[in-house]
Amino acid sequence: MSTVDDIQLYLTEKRAIIDHFPVDAVVAAAEMLFRTYDEGGTVYAMGNGGNAGTLDHAYCDFKHHPFVSEDKSRPVSASVRRLTFVNLCGSSAELSGLVNDLGPDTMFSASLEPFATERDLVMAYSGSGNSPNVVRALQAATKAGARTFAMTKGDGGRCRELADVCLVVPGTSRFPGQTGRNDNNFHFEDLMLSVNHMLVGLLKQRVGQAARPVQPTA
Repeated sequence: MSTVDDIQLYLTEKRAIIDHFPVDAVVAAAEMLFRTYDEGGTVYAMGNGGNAGTLDHAYCDFKHHPFVSEDKSRPVSASVRRLTFVNLCGSSAELSGLVNDLGPDTMFSASLEPFATERDLVMAYSGSGNSPNVVRALQAATKAGARTFAMTKGDGGRCRELADVCLVVPGTSRFPGQTGRNDNNFHFEDLMLSVNHMLVGLLKQRVGQAARPVQPTA
C-alpha cells in the first residue's frame, strides 16, 4: 500500500468506528458526571502512557472550561459550584514515590483509596482493560461506593467486569502501528480525547443552565 492508501485506511477505519460508537455509554458517563458534580463529589481519573498525557489535557478542560463565559472573557459567578477533578497521573513525584514504595500495581489505588467516597466518580482508561494498576484502582473505588467509568477496547478486559459503565471502542485495525497486541490503540487514544471533550461540553451546558438567571414571568 502507498502512503496515501495507508492514510485513507486510517480515516476509513475511524469513520467505521464513529458510525458504530457506543453513544449510550457516553450518555451514562455524563449522567454519572452530573450526579458527581451536583453532589459536590470529586472526579478521579487515571491511565498509563499516552493516556496519562491525555488526562493532563482533560484535567485542564474539566477544571476550567465549564466555568468560563462563552466569549472566554470572564469566569462564571463564584456562587456557581466548581468541579473538583484529580488527575491521579498528574504528579511525577507522587507516582514515582508510590511505585518505589508500594509497586506499580498499586500506585493508583494507594493514591485513591484514602479519599474516595460514594459521591465521587472514578474514570479509568486502559487499552487492554487489564492494566493491573487500573484494575486495582477500580476495585478500590467500588469498595468505597464510588461511581466508576472505564474506557477500553477489544473485549474490555477486567475493566468491563468492574466498571459501572464501560465504553468499549469497537472495531479492529490494519493500520501500521496498531495491529497485533496494539490493535486499534491509536483509534482508542484519539477517541479518548473525543469522549472527554463530549463530557466537558455537556457539563458546560449543564453549568450554564444552572447559572442562568430565572426570567420573571409576565
